[in-house]
Amino acid sequence: MPEFRPPVGLRSPHLQTLLARMPTKASKRHVTGVCTERAILDCRDGIRLEAWVTPARTDAPLVIILHGWLGDSRSWYVERTARVLHASGFRVASLLLRDHGGTAAHNREMFNSARLGEVIDACNALADGCDSVGIVGFSLGGNFALRLASDPGTDSSVKACLAVSPVIDPARTVRAIDAGWLVYRKWFVAKWRRALKEKQDAFPQEYRALDGALRLSTVAGITDFLVERYLPYRDSIDYYARYDLRGDRLAQVGIDTRIVAARDDMMIPADSYADITPNDRVDLHVFDHGGHCGFIEDWRLNAYLDGVVVEYFDRRLIG
Repeated sequence: MPEFRPPVGLRSPHLQTLLARMPTKASKRHVTGVCTERAILDCRDGIRLEAWVTPARTDAPLVIILHGWLGDSRSWYVERTARVLHASGFRVASLLLRDHGGTAAHNREMFNSARLGEVIDACNALADGCDSVGIVGFSLGGNFALRLASDPGTDSSVKACLAVSPVIDPARTVRAIDAGWLVYRKWFVAKWRRALKEKQDAFPQEYRALDGALRLSTVAGITDFLVERYLPYRDSIDYYARYDLRGDRLAQVGIDTRIVAARDDMMIPADSYADITPNDRVDLHVFDHGGHCGFIEDWRLNAYLDGVVVEYFDRRLIG
């Protein structure tokens, strides 16, 4: 895997993070979304998740994309990844996590990051009939992808996992967002408020008390509020532990897995990766620069990850 070495002017982690979320002018003119077919996936306990998929291609391997927290299938990094994979001959499915992408009314209980079972069911449904499947996840989606790669319930057709800037230590990530650059905290809180309001509008009787959460201004504060009133955990510490990947949580990974991360990531402390128990199936690359899910190569906004994603799944799924 080649090193990621952006020019000096592009080494700011904030610039890397922000530019990765901006389509180029050429992209705006010439690229339309490739995941055009909507699928409703029936999961355990009557849960329904939604995905957007490319039209079927005979015998083409499938790659499932998992967006980050408060993202969706229309997030530019998701659309860009879907585009380069599709152009390289893959089928693509962009899976929406519960309550994301306008799906708040699909399920009565609200999203939380520990809900892995329904994501496994949805990925297995998408993988049904496929011989070779890969999963790529970004940020919180990377955390889900790594847990999928570790879980024996994941379909055997899933052969490879790629996680970009995955959340490793959730509690530290929350603290980093709240204590870091104010722009990030305000952005996350504003998007979360909108998502919670959508949930409240969908189920007004059940979520009337969310008015209290909508007045809070930190990620930690909103999390504490929701855990106390709506989530089945003792406290936030218990909740974060359910999707913490430190220690031997990745020791059970049995498929080819790659993690791509940056030491200057403002949201994922770099030393979190040192807390992962080594596993021969997990290929860890932590670069000096890249920000959070950034990895922009030049001022034309060419993305290093485009080539990485295609090369990785081409080798693992096609050979």
